[in-house]
Amino acid sequence: MKPIVLKSTSYGVIILTILFGFLLNIFPFGNSDWVPDFMLVVLAFWVMQVPEKMDLTPAFFLGVLMDIQTSQYLGIHAITYLVACFLVIVWDRRLLNNTLLGQSFVMFQIFLIANAAQLFILWQMGTIREFSASYLMIPCVLQACLWPVLKKILSGHPAPIHHNPL
Repeated sequence: MKPIVLKSTSYGVIILTILFGFLLNIFPFGNSDWVPDFMLVVLAFWVMQVPEKMDLTPAFFLGVLMDIQTSQYLGIHAITYLVACFLVIVWDRRLLNNTLLGQSFVMFQIFLIANAAQLFILWQMGTIREFSASYLMIPCVLQACLWPVLKKILSGHPAPIHHNPL
């Protein structure tokens, strides 16, 4: 029998999901600190699924674009996205060898570290005077809860797999 080869995810699907994450980020939820960063979850997913197409360079430029959109200091979101994507690349075996629930816990750690880096930079710059754990924990928990949903929705677009039937 001929081996089955699943083609890798196209750039169109990646761009479409990133655009959807960007649009969810710019949706006016008000001045709520509980709103998760949808772009961060989408970026982390694609970095894990297709690291040959999504690496740190698009994460940096999408972070700068998000900084411009939110009128934030230039580089704040870029650093957050870089930290998260770097940790996804470094912890790829930890992620790929886990169940979906285990991946959610690992992604919670990644989101927590990335958002803590962002809050630390903002605190050092003097833009955050009062720090609350809810600023850090609530978005990270919501992002970790979004992870299995996004993974299930986009699981129809697999990474390259070579399967040789018996």
